[in-house]
Parts: sequence; structure tokens; C-alpha cells
Amino acid sequence: MAIFGTFDVANYGDLLFPLIAEKELQARLGSVKVRPFSYHERRTPEWPYDVTSVSELPEQIDTLDGVLIGGGFIIRFDKLVAVGYYPPTTRIHHPTGYWLSPALLALQHDVPLIWNAPGMHCNEIPAWARPLLKLSLELSPHVRVRDALSQAALSALSDQAEVQVLPDTAFGLANLIDLQRPSPEYRQLCLQAGLGDHYLVVHSIAGLESFLQLWKTHSASLEQWQLLLLPIGPVLGDHESILGDDLPRAVTLPHWPSPLLLAEILGHAEAVIGHSYHLAITALAFGVPIFCSANLHQGKYTALLDYQGIHPLPAGQPIALQWFLERLQRHESCPRLEAAREQLRHHWDQVADLIRQGPRPTGQWMNRLWQELPNLLEDQQQEWHEQCLRQRAELDELHRQMQALRQFQE
Repeated sequence: MAIFGTFDVANYGDLLFPLIAEKELQARLGSVKVRPFSYHERRTPEWPYDVTSVSELPEQIDTLDGVLIGGGFIIRFDKLVAVGYYPPTTRIHHPTGYWLSPALLALQHDVPLIWNAPGMHCNEIPAWARPLLKLSLELSPHVRVRDALSQAALSALSDQAEVQVLPDTAFGLANLIDLQRPSPEYRQLCLQAGLGDHYLVVHSIAGLESFLQLWKTHSASLEQWQLLLLPIGPVLGDHESILGDDLPRAVTLPHWPSPLLLAEILGHAEAVIGHSYHLAITALAFGVPIFCSANLHQGKYTALLDYQGIHPLPAGQPIALQWFLERLQRHESCPRLEAAREQLRHHWDQVADLIRQGPRPTGQWMNRLWQELPNLLEDQQQEWHEQCLRQRAELDELHRQMQALRQFQE
């Protein structure tokens, strides 16, 4: 199996997906290897697992029994995915080179194509990409996205494609980590960091001033807890120094942990404070209360509204100590979480069945696409030409109005 996404960057959520996919598929298929593909090659022990560059995919596509796209926020067309993050060669389109191009290659070679709950909210689909994405969705036997906004955007492309919402696969982390049996790596890291059994995790980013002020002002009332300053996405600029050096009982880790160890750290916390989407999902998956600085009514975060244990931080106002303390309790049972886990079990069952069924006859449809491609390119060129003419006409009209205004002023 191959899985495609941004697994070559130091961002906690992205690094989880290959590990989750391999665990779930091995439980259903036995000996299966999930190979992560991203722009750039990575190798252990410097990286949590080996990552293959998408530049090698054309030679390896025929060796694959299935292709997973996502998860994460990867269905996108904007160029600024992360600072300095670009393909290894200009022959690979950015940023569709790590998701759309692999999808098309899978279909060309009859490899089952599965959309593993990626997201694309707030991301416009350009005209040139619509026929390619439309066909990719229609020829995929299993299309799942992680939120309703992504579903609406992709469903608008085609009446034939069945795009369904699936909770982020990280909600299944409890299948990979047993909190009742702390790992030796977790115990060793806590010992190295001087981290005890009672701690709160705070995301090492800006924008959490209200919580930091609460921690400083009511230090005596919160003295039973330590504060672990934890970067979630170093590639995005997370760093412990952002939170300052005057926080009582604050500790840091000697190194950024591997993704599953980081998840275990979050699972053992008594509360989590921060902005990251997968920080919140991990906390919810283990019943840990999450105090979230993100707007839960916007974008991907809308998918988290129905879960118990997520508390929006008051915006622009102090946090009341009593309000905070009343919400410091685990949720052992959450109906929405149980429903999400059942959806994910069904998802992985379906993925395993599709792999068992073997190759799918999709290459013939791709051949028709190549046959039609000159028409699509010509139509696109005509559309661009007409758009340029319209913009030129608008500029000419503005110029005429400016000239008329100057004459009036004179």
C-alpha cells in the first residue's frame, strides 16, 4: 500500500496517518506494508519512519496494491503549503504533486484509489483542475473527507461521485496506544524531563495569553499540576520560547518526540490547551479535556463541535479560575466519540475489502481522458482568453472613468 500526504515535515498530525493506516490494515489483512510518499525522501533513524519521494512513484506504481490519499489538509491548490516547502523537481506540480498526480497514476494503472479522509475547506478549485479532480472522484470506489465543508466543495464537482464525511482517522488512536500500560519510552522521557503524573500540556504557540495569565495569576491554586510546553508543529514555527520563561512549574522535553510518543504524552495529560486540530482530536480520543483557542464555528474545526470535553477559550477576556477548574475532568464516555470510532471501524473494513478485491479496471477511463485532453486544454485557453478580455474591458472602463473625473476636477 502507498499513502500520500505531507509526511516529510515535522508536524504531528501529518505524521500520524501512515502509522494509523498500517496498524488498522495489518489488523485486517495480516502482513501488509504501508509506504508513505511525500515530496522529499526521509530515512530512519533521523525520521520516525522511511518516506519515499513522489519522484519515484512512476517507477513504483505497478508494484502497489492500493493507494490512500490523506488525511490532513492536502486537497489544495494554493502555493504556500509551508515556508520553503516545494517539490524536489519542477517537473512535479505544486501542490497537487503529492495528492492529485498520485491519484491519477493509480487510476491509470488500475490500482484501487481510496480517499482517506483528507480535507480541503476554504480552498477554491481552479478551472484547469476540475475535470481531473472530477474524474478522480468518480473512479474512486471509496471517497471520504473529514468535514462537511470539504464534502460540499467536492460533491459540487460531480453528481456521480459519492463523497461522504468520515471523522479524522486520528480519532482511532486508542487502537494504537494503551494508556493502561505506559510505554518504556514514555516513562524514560518523563524521567528525563522531570515530568510527574499530574501535568497540563500547553501548545507552544502565540495566542494563548489568556491561559498563561491564568496560570501565573492563580499559581497557588494550580500548584498540583506541572505545565508541559509542547510544540505540535515545529515546521509551522512552534517553539517553547514563544510562551516565555516565567511560567511556574513549566517543563520542556529534551527532544521533540515521535508521533505515537507525543500522542501518549497527550493521552496521559490531565488537560490540553492549544490551537492545533490534531492536538484537539488526540485529547478527545483519550477523553482529555481540551481548551481550544481555535474558532470552532469555522473551517475544519466545525467537525469537533459535537464532542464532549472541548472547551473554547474565552476570546479577548480573562479566564475565570472556577470556570477552568470545573472543566478539568476526563470524559470516559462520549456518544459522538463512540459513533466516530464505529465509523472508522467500518471505513477500515471497507478499505481492506477493496484491497482484497484487487485491481480495478480504471485505466480505460484514463485513456479516454488523454484522448479528450487536447479539447480540455483548448477550452481552458479560450476561457483564459475571454477572461483576459473581460478584465481588459474593466480596466478600460476604469481608465475612462478616471479621465472623466480629472476633466471634471479641472
